[in-house]
Amino acid sequence: MNILRKITLTLAGVSKHPLYRGRPATAAASFVYAQCRARLHRGPIRVDFPNDTVLEVSPWAKGAAHFIFPRLCEFEQMSFVMHYLRPGELFVDAGANIGAYTVLAAGVAGADVLAFEPSPRTFKQLQRNVEINHIAQRVRVIHAALGSGPGTLKLTDDLGTENYVVRGSDNGVDVPVAALDDQLGQRTARLMKVDVEGFETEVFAGARRLLKAHDTMSMIVERNNSGERYGFDEDQLHESIRQAGFSPFAYDPFRRELTHLGPDQLGNLIYLRDFASARQRLVAAPPFKIAGVAV
Repeated sequence: MNILRKITLTLAGVSKHPLYRGRPATAAASFVYAQCRARLHRGPIRVDFPNDTVLEVSPWAKGAAHFIFPRLCEFEQMSFVMHYLRPGELFVDAGANIGAYTVLAAGVAGADVLAFEPSPRTFKQLQRNVEINHIAQRVRVIHAALGSGPGTLKLTDDLGTENYVVRGSDNGVDVPVAALDDQLGQRTARLMKVDVEGFETEVFAGARRLLKAHDTMSMIVERNNSGERYGFDEDQLHESIRQAGFSPFAYDPFRRELTHLGPDQLGNLIYLRDFASARQRLVAAPPFKIAGVAV
């Protein structure tokens, strides 16, 4: 693909982001500004996030560009977190990366957060984003991967947002592993996000009590068949989630509407145990503001 076509396709995609629909010129100008800023800046840059929060991003890290622009790169799911959570409720961020969801949950919604990130480099960025948003009193960050039980494993450490567990290889760095049920004790999470590059099956193997707990009301779980690299059957995992009483939905943040999804849907899926309660919460939530738009 030549560079001109690549730029054209990228701009076309940016203009379709929900925050910029109907404003293609604004989207294009914002994208170009963000890209120039990222390339000219010598160190990490701070990106404006909703309601006066910020996200510090290393512009050269793999996958960082989508945090710089359009910022809320997983718009529906990120909006769901801000609309659904209430102050003092517990949000579990499994695969927190540099802390985008953690900042939204604690800094915007006012929730308590338990954030897990195994990559040594990325964990430092997560700590930094908790610090600069002054949310340390609501966030506990844990340098560990989540799995079926305690131990160690190897992880890539140079792929930014795409680091993944390495099996049967000497490549990667050693990182500690914890089981989520052990970390929570008797607490339950109102909302949990699991995005661990195909290792979701192992995360849920260590969270059986949490999955069954009636107070666990919603989850956001990545499903893109990347579990195949470990021999995991993601269809089986998501069937077990449904059997535990959850149903998959898509969310329209502007309309505050939920749409039921079929069992084979891929992507970052929002799972709900109580549709009526979730809908009531979403409708009643105050709007957040970003890019001059109230959502």
